Amino acid sequence: MMRRRGIVAYPFSLVGVVVFAGLLVFALWRLLDQEADLRGAAGDNMLWTISQAQVAAYRLDASLGRARQGELGDDSLRLRYNVLLSRMALLEDGPQERYLEMLGQRAAIESLANGIRAQQAAFLGAGATNPADLHALLDDYATATGRAANEAMVAQLDQIGGLLDRQHGAILQVIGATLAIVGIGALISWRMLASLQAEYRAQRSLLREREMREAYRGFVALVAHQFQTPLAAIDSSMQRILRKGDAMARDEIWQRARRVRHTVAQLTELMRATRESVRLDAGQIDVRPTRCEIAAELDLARQSQIDAHPGREVRLDVDESVPATLVTDRGLLHQIVGNLLSNAIAYSPRNEPVDMHVTASAGHVRILVMDRGTGISQADMPMVFEPFFRASRTAQTQGSGMGLHLSRQLARLMGGEIRAQSTAGVGSTFVIELPM
Repeated sequence: MMRRRGIVAYPFSLVGVVVFAGLLVFALWRLLDQEADLRGAAGDNMLWTISQAQVAAYRLDASLGRARQGELGDDSLRLRYNVLLSRMALLEDGPQERYLEMLGQRAAIESLANGIRAQQAAFLGAGATNPADLHALLDDYATATGRAANEAMVAQLDQIGGLLDRQHGAILQVIGATLAIVGIGALISWRMLASLQAEYRAQRSLLREREMREAYRGFVALVAHQFQTPLAAIDSSMQRILRKGDAMARDEIWQRARRVRHTVAQLTELMRATRESVRLDAGQIDVRPTRCEIAAELDLARQSQIDAHPGREVRLDVDESVPATLVTDRGLLHQIVGNLLSNAIAYSPRNEPVDMHVTASAGHVRILVMDRGTGISQADMPMVFEPFFRASRTAQTQGSGMGLHLSRQLARLMGGEIRAQSTAGVGSTFVIELPM
């Protein structure tokens, strides 16, 4: 469970880092957006007010001319005049008046505005006074408001420049702080991931240690079981020889000596299998492929098992699809086939033959080793290639529990594989698949 949590923690940590960075980027984008808004909107109100007063003066001036020519009625002229009065009143309101005073333009604009108000009757009568004086008055007012607009623009640009400088400094500070946060967050995330990785490695080491401890316990139990019977047989034979001494018949001495040699051979095989497993795990077994004749090599392995088990029948059948030669490691091939044949002979009745059938297809050679023994139960099948495993049906048969494990590991080392098929009470088939 701890191992699973260590693995799952990685993507969650990465998602947290991504979300954290995304929020910081969003905050920076909002700051830049606010700066753009400030740049576009600052000071627009005052410039609009002054420009509207200037435009109203120009329009009234144009309306005076059209009224004298009879193109414009008194109501339209009055409307233009009232619009100008409202624009002038707006300029003389509190904030605008103070702003004009700051620019030094208030006195001139108010004087001209008072003059326009004083000539209301002349403006609306469009003939009571010299029209040239009215045009000059409006032109002076438009010029004064234009000058004020220029001064306001310069002042506002200076003000905006200072504001932008302050905003720029603030944004740089925010960016610096944000980068620091990102750096700290990255450091924290790195430390968190490093801790998770260290925990994951520790959990893997602990799990491997437990597996090794379980394997060691299994090995000790196997040794205690496998060594007990052979050593008891050796001890029994030697005690009987010692007790009888010269009174023991030569044939009996020969039988007991043969039994001792057989049990010693079993112990030697157990030690050899254990040593080979250690060498395999340590990567000390090399594959040395050479071209060899398939039928001849398999027949040699078959004959070796017949010599080791007199009276047993091992049959070899090579299909026509099998090529004459195969590039493989001869020594490892002999060891794999020998282990499977030895198992098949050990777990089959003495009167039943062991068959070896060879086929080829799809660039692979398949060697089937088939027996007619007790078979392997479905419950034991997933564990059949595990080291030191002994199937429940084979408890009475001597063996190290390493043969199938070593055979599969060696086959994989050669680029192949071994599969098992078995039916309880019918027999088992082990398929060796090697690349051509």
